[in-house]
Amino acid sequence: MKPPQINPYLIVTLCMIFPLIVNAQYHESEHNNLPDGVIAVSGPGSYGNPGSTYMLTNDITSDRSTLFLGKDVTLDLNGYTLTYADGKYEHIPNYGFEEGLKGWDVSNAPGAKIENTKEIHEFIGEKILRLKAGDEIASAYINLPVAGRSYYAMCGLTGHYYQDLGGDMANDMRVSVYVDDEAGKEMRCTTNYGDTTMLSCPVENRSARLGGGFVIAHLNNLPAGKYRIRVKAGNDCLVDQIDIRPAMDVGIGIIEETHPMGHNDHLYNRNHSAFFDYTGDVSTGTPVPGIPEVKGVGTVTIKNGVIKNGSRAVLSWGIQSTAGDVRIILDNLKFITSGINTVAVDVPHATIINCRFEVQSPFIINRHGSEFYAVDLRGLEASEVSFSEFYGGQGCLVFKGKHSIIHHNHFVNRQTVTNHYSIMAMGDSSMVFENRFEPEIGSGLEIFRHKHIEIFNNLFRIKAAPPSCEYHEHYSTNAIRVADYGAELGSPRGCFGNRIYNNKFYISGKKFEQYPEYIPMAAAFFFSTSAGENYIFGNQIYIEQEDPETDAEAYAFYIGNSRGGQLFNNRIISNVTPIWVACGYGSATGTLISENQIIRSPTTVTDFQPVRMGWIERRDCLAKDIEFRSNDFEGLDFGIDATAQHHSYSVYWTMAINVTDKKGKEVSGAKVVILNKNGEEVLSKWTNDNGSISVELPEYKVDDKSITYLSPYTILVNKKKKEVSVNRNQELSIIVK
Repeated sequence: MKPPQINPYLIVTLCMIFPLIVNAQYHESEHNNLPDGVIAVSGPGSYGNPGSTYMLTNDITSDRSTLFLGKDVTLDLNGYTLTYADGKYEHIPNYGFEEGLKGWDVSNAPGAKIENTKEIHEFIGEKILRLKAGDEIASAYINLPVAGRSYYAMCGLTGHYYQDLGGDMANDMRVSVYVDDEAGKEMRCTTNYGDTTMLSCPVENRSARLGGGFVIAHLNNLPAGKYRIRVKAGNDCLVDQIDIRPAMDVGIGIIEETHPMGHNDHLYNRNHSAFFDYTGDVSTGTPVPGIPEVKGVGTVTIKNGVIKNGSRAVLSWGIQSTAGDVRIILDNLKFITSGINTVAVDVPHATIINCRFEVQSPFIINRHGSEFYAVDLRGLEASEVSFSEFYGGQGCLVFKGKHSIIHHNHFVNRQTVTNHYSIMAMGDSSMVFENRFEPEIGSGLEIFRHKHIEIFNNLFRIKAAPPSCEYHEHYSTNAIRVADYGAELGSPRGCFGNRIYNNKFYISGKKFEQYPEYIPMAAAFFFSTSAGENYIFGNQIYIEQEDPETDAEAYAFYIGNSRGGQLFNNRIISNVTPIWVACGYGSATGTLISENQIIRSPTTVTDFQPVRMGWIERRDCLAKDIEFRSNDFEGLDFGIDATAQHHSYSVYWTMAINVTDKKGKEVSGAKVVILNKNGEEVLSKWTNDNGSISVELPEYKVDDKSITYLSPYTILVNKKKKEVSVNRNQELSIIVK
C-alpha cells in the first residue's frame, strides 16, 4: 500500500518560492538615525506602549535582565548589541578540575581522586573528580557582585551507566550541595515558588537522572559578598563543573505571567521557569510593578542587531515570552550565549528569519526533557523558521506548533546528551524542507510520538560519535529517528502518517580506536514506530563505513521495536550491510521494504549481505512478517545475514513479460498464464496494447526453519511454455506465432 498521493503543485510552488539557498542571511546592520516618531532606547528598562517603534541609540547592558516589552511594538536594535547578565560575575576557580585539585579544600575528602574522563566516564572536559561516600570538598571563595538576585550553586554528576545500577535507579550517584558565606556560615534559603515553599539551599541527597546532569541549589535574596560551595558525596560518585553562577536572566522578556519555578526538583519535574526574579506575586504569577503585563493577541517584532549573554551562566534566555497569544517576529538577529541550560529563544510561537544562533552549551541539568534547545518554540500555534543558522547547543530547534514550516536553515548541532537532535519535530502536520543538517557531533531530526509531518528536500551529513555520558557500549547518531516506544495501533501517543522523501543522506561510520570495546553506530533512519504507517521513499542514501572490518556499524535503515512501516523507492549506495531488520532495539513486524535500489559502493573492501536480521544478544529481536518486494541490487545479490531465531519473511520479485510475434511485433490481447512451482495458477491476464504485462511474484517464504519455495514458475502464452527462476527483477521476452 502506497501513501496518499503527494500534491506536486504544493511542493513545486514552495521550492520555487524558496530555492535551495541556506547560506547565512544574517548581516550586520548600520547604525541609523532615529526616524520621526521612533522612540529612543539608550538603557535597560520597560518599553510597552502599543503601536510604538523603539530603536537603540547605543549598545546597552545590564547585570541582570535587560529589556521588557509590551505587545504590538517593534524593537529595532539598529546594529547595536544588547547584553544581559553582564555583571562581572566570577567563577569558582578550577570548577572543572582541569588543573587537578588546585584551589579545592579536600581535607574532608580522603577518597578524592582526579580521573581522566576518556578512561573513566565521558562528561565535560578532560578531567573529573571521583569521590567516595561521605567525602566533602569545599571551593575557594568568589564574589557574588549583585545582591537580591538568583544564583545557582551547581554540581555536575555523570551518574552510573544503566547496566551498573542493577535495575534500581535509587542506586545512582547522589550529592548534597551547600553554600557558605565569607564567615563560614551555611546559607539556608527558603523560597516561595509558584506551587509551594521549599528549602532551595542547601539541597541534600539528590541525583541526576539517567544520563547525567546537575544538582542545583537556588540562592536568592542574598547580599552581595563572598561565598563558596561545598559538595558532599552521598555515595561513590563522579563530580564535575562545580560552580556558582547567575541564573534566570533574559535579554528581552515579554510577560503575560511569570512562572516562578526554579528549584532543583522543578527542573527534574520539567516545570517551566520564567522571570522568577521579576515576580511580584508567586501565587498569580504577576510581575513586579513597572513591567508591562501582556494580554491578548498581538505581535512583537525584534530586528537588526546582537543579543548577547554577558556571562557563562546557568538557566538563561536571550528572548523569553510567556504571552501565549503574541507572535514573536525575529528578523536579522544574532544570538551569542553560553552556559548550562542556556537558550537563545524560548517563546510560545514565532516567525524567525535571517537569524544566527551561536550557542555554547556543554551539558544540561536534566537531559530527559525536550526543552533547552537553542530555540524552543513550545506553544501549539504554528511557527515558521527560515533562512537561519544554528551553531551549537544541546539540540538546535524544538517546535510544537501544528502546521509549522521549517525551511532553508543550516543546523550545526553539538549534542553531547542523549536525544537532543538538531530538530525535535513535535508539531503535527508540519513541513521541514530545504534545510542542511551538518552536526559537528550528534543527530539530525527526531519525530517522537507525532503525526503527519513531511520531511523533504533536506541534506543530512551524519557521522558516528564517540561514547556519551549515558552510553559507553553502543551509541547511535541518526539523521532521522521516528519513534513512539511501542505505542498501540492508533494511539494518540503514536507516531504515524509521517512522510519522509526526496532527501539526501551522507552517513559516515568509524571505529574509535581509543575505545576498543565501544560500538559506534550511524544511520540514516532509526525506525521504531508501531502505532500506524509511516512512509520513507524517494531518498538518496550514501553509507561510507571508514572501518568496515571492525565492529563499527553504519546503516541506511535501522529497524526495531516497530510494527509496519513502508520503505520504498530509495536509492542506497553502501560499502557495508545497509539494512538491519529486528536490530538490537527490538523486534520488527510487518515492515514493507520494496522497490529500493541497493548498490555496492566502489569503495567496498569486504563482501556483505544487503540485509541483517535479528540480534543474537537479545532473544526478542525477531523479524515477523517482513516483506522484501522487488528491490534492485547492483554489484551484489540479495541475501540475508539472519540469526538462528524465529524470523518470518517473504521475498518477491517483479517480472515484466513482453510478447511479440516472429517479426518482432507486439502482440496485444495475448493470454498469459503463470503457474508456481506446485502447478497452482497465480495469474491469468491478457497483454496490454504494448504486448506486455508486469507481475510481482513471491520467490520464497520463511517461517523459522521452514522455507516454502514458489519458484521456478511456468509461463504459458498461447502454446508457448517457459520455465523461469524468479530470484531477481527481470524482463522476459516470449515469441509466439
